[in-house]
Amino acid sequence: MNVTRIIDTFGYVIYGALTFLAVWGVYNAILLYRTLRKKTIKDPTALILQVQELCQAKKYDAAMSVCQSPTYWHTALAQLIAVALKNRAKGLAKTKQLLVTEFHTEVVAEMENRLGSISTIVRMGPLLGLLGTVASMIAAFGRIGSSEKVNPNALASDISLALWATGAGLLIANPMMIVGNDFHARLRRLRDRTERQLQDVLDALEPTDAPKAPADRAAKSTASR
Repeated sequence: MNVTRIIDTFGYVIYGALTFLAVWGVYNAILLYRTLRKKTIKDPTALILQVQELCQAKKYDAAMSVCQSPTYWHTALAQLIAVALKNRAKGLAKTKQLLVTEFHTEVVAEMENRLGSISTIVRMGPLLGLLGTVASMIAAFGRIGSSEKVNPNALASDISLALWATGAGLLIANPMMIVGNDFHARLRRLRDRTERQLQDVLDALEPTDAPKAPADRAAKSTASR
């Protein structure tokens, strides 16, 4: 069996893997930005005002219906407001803990998984390119070391494949690194913006918990007597 031919075939397999990495990276990047656009609400003022008015009128079910309407249900803010309204009886501190859990498990979990795929592509691209370079150089030196007459065109082809493999790996990794960093920044902005917007709704829910404190103190006072 011709070892050089095997190495040549292996080199083309690596090129196929690099192509797959590139396509997979573009696919994940498109889905990331589409998901982020869906989770982001352009003008939250209308939603916040509606929910605040309904909460002040004690119409919590109506407020949840607004959050679950087709206009808002896919946005991060509406999802979290619905969770806050559903768990309002548990107290403000517990509700905030549930909101943090909801944000990480339901809002950003899928996007973080895809970000993990992009990070893997960033690491694997140069390594696969280097592996292709090594395979092509082995094939080139195998031709030189063989007893047969060396074909300059075949030798140049092996060296060209080696260089292109490294270049392809870097060409895949660098844009994906930019996409990953950009998306991390956008995700942080979504988290900070949603936290600020959500606070306005939590302020409307807070008075529902306030009367409990005097009642509890009165009960304790009566018990101590």
